[in-house]
Amino acid sequence: MKKKFLAMALGIAVVLSCTACGGGASDTAAPASGGTNAASSEAGSDSAAGGSTTVTVAIGAGFSTLDPGYVYEKYPPLVINACYENLFKFYSNDGAAEPCLADSYEFSDDNKTLTVKLKENVTFASGNKMTSADVAFSINRCKNLQGNPSFICDTIDSIETPDDYTVVFHLTQPDSAILSKLTYSSLAVLDSAVVKEHGGTDAADASSTDTAQAYLDTASAGSGMYIMTSYTPDSEIVLEKNPNYWGEATNVDKYVIKIQPDANTQMMTLSSGDLDIAMNMTDDTMSELTGDNVAKINTATKTVGFLLMNMNEEYGGPVSNPKVQQAIRKALEYTGIQTIVGEGAETPYSIIQDGFMGAKGQRPADYTNIDEAKQLLADAGYPDGFDIDMPVCDLDMEGVLLTDLAQKVKDDLSQIGINVNIVSQPWAAGFGDDYRDGKIGLTVMYWSTDYNDPNVQLEFLPGQSVGLRAGWTTDMDPDLAQLYADALNATDNDARIAVLEKIQDDTYENGPWLMIAQAPAHIAYNTRLDGVAASDPYSLDLTQITIK
Repeated sequence: MKKKFLAMALGIAVVLSCTACGGGASDTAAPASGGTNAASSEAGSDSAAGGSTTVTVAIGAGFSTLDPGYVYEKYPPLVINACYENLFKFYSNDGAAEPCLADSYEFSDDNKTLTVKLKENVTFASGNKMTSADVAFSINRCKNLQGNPSFICDTIDSIETPDDYTVVFHLTQPDSAILSKLTYSSLAVLDSAVVKEHGGTDAADASSTDTAQAYLDTASAGSGMYIMTSYTPDSEIVLEKNPNYWGEATNVDKYVIKIQPDANTQMMTLSSGDLDIAMNMTDDTMSELTGDNVAKINTATKTVGFLLMNMNEEYGGPVSNPKVQQAIRKALEYTGIQTIVGEGAETPYSIIQDGFMGAKGQRPADYTNIDEAKQLLADAGYPDGFDIDMPVCDLDMEGVLLTDLAQKVKDDLSQIGINVNIVSQPWAAGFGDDYRDGKIGLTVMYWSTDYNDPNVQLEFLPGQSVGLRAGWTTDMDPDLAQLYADALNATDNDARIAVLEKIQDDTYENGPWLMIAQAPAHIAYNTRLDGVAASDPYSLDLTQITIK
């Protein structure tokens, strides 16, 4: 057997020194086990030098659900990571997945079986002990709910629980990203007893019989450092310290998370002292922000904006034509798009952006060629161009409105005779469903990484979950479909990189996806805090923040 144990991993001494997955150092003793799922008291608020142990965070957009089995948007992982824990976790943006609730793990010689030994001292917020049954329930529930994140379980064939602290994953094939996948919020370990009490099930028909979402949208059922005590949709979420937390907690007793999309509002409330962390800042608001008690973070993220050009003629119309897609690629002014996105923005070479293993860097600055774009359009049968609607939803990408990106695309395409009519639509009023169902012909959207592994980007390939949103089926490009399988099977890093580079080359000028901008994060925060850092998987890891 190929064995990999936590104790053998070098460079994670800090993680090992902490009892819990959160790992944040603290002078505050861990809460005792054995209570109920109730809010912690404000007693002890004087333990922080600033006098308050409440931290207020502003995020940029709301979301449709906080049920781990369904979450599939940018900000829910911020909440899920605070209230739940996974078998594995990313403790930094550039690190590997490391054991969290897992104590150790091993792969079989053929890499198709993963055996995980669990920590034996973990309790949920309810006081229930975590066992292998909870792990199996949580992952099987996500898989059988058949929601947006269920694709993450595609290579998990079955799960065995030979004893209370052993979980055996049988894979359909070797999966080089399986440990990374097990960090994803939708595979957080749930208190199965509590979830079942509120209508949850992991049965094969869970998609039609599970009724726990209503409960999990307003409460939490995890083993994390915090519990959710209130949630007002599109307004505010309150997290308070889990009194039954099994590990070492930080000295932040309470988080108030405000859904506050306007960057100017975030800037003003941070400046006034009514806000501790602003997550949705822009270039302009960052430059205007002043004060001795304010720190700023401008750093690259793996969040990427893209243009969808549907391969299904029913929805895509002219943009389903590969030559039209190539013309659009040549028509866009990428440097101008980068300016809109802000300082630090890049244009990825293809579907795997910088920061991932095997990424090929950026699309060349001189790639734009209007004359070539016009010729490609003529070759496609549209010498005079065409008119097309572009539905665009009301979301933002790291503080940049998608409608602003759409306007730039509209302006650029007008240079070659493509007249775009932007149709603004709320995400929650049908756009989100149409996008996921592959019914949007042309749009600008963004993608935030589910887990820190390049294989997550392979979902854009034909026949995969995101590829199908653009009507891109396996039969349209069987060679790329085979490369997808090759990437999953490649467990040697050199072999993986070779496949990933081939995939990028093959999608550089072909396919329905065009990555137009890799976004930087603009975060500002009060200097009374330590441990504030941008996190690709979680947006912000609340379990790592302390008050000075």
